[in-house]
Amino acid sequence: MEFLEIPQSLQPAIRIAVILAAAISLRVILKILANRVVSKLRSKAQDGSITAEQRIISRSATIASISNNFATWAIAITTLVMVLSELGVDTGALIAVTTILGAALGFGGQALVKDVISGIFIVFEDQYGVGDTVNLDGVVGVIEAVELRVTRVRDADGTLWYLRNGEILKVGNASQKRG
Repeated sequence: MEFLEIPQSLQPAIRIAVILAAAISLRVILKILANRVVSKLRSKAQDGSITAEQRIISRSATIASISNNFATWAIAITTLVMVLSELGVDTGALIAVTTILGAALGFGGQALVKDVISGIFIVFEDQYGVGDTVNLDGVVGVIEAVELRVTRVRDADGTLWYLRNGEILKVGNASQKRG
């Protein structure tokens, strides 16, 4: 046996360890990058008004949350498939089953998917943000929170309205009137 020769029985374990180390490293790097982007956005926000600062902080936090969740799931699923492949599991069958399951969930969760996609566009397009006075399909009030699935609006009577983002068809934002 030579000095750097690795026994055949240890090779899969070493490859799995390398896959896991690479996945963890990639996740940490992506999280650091996302935090740096959010920090830069927040530092730029300090130059403007308090409302603009709150809006940028809210948007950057939502964008960071979306990107972190997406990265985590993508890395976890890819890592799982690679590890199972190293263990000798037929990943083709696993991928086929998850594709069918994903399609079934997609058809069953269309409203949820519509709400989340609409929430992403609301945030990226900056249609409204926390503190804005709005009219959302007849609900008039001040935005308390903009989340991926729902928007919370407090009306003049103090009632807190939860509006599904996918159901909001008309947006009137009094805070964005021309001066």
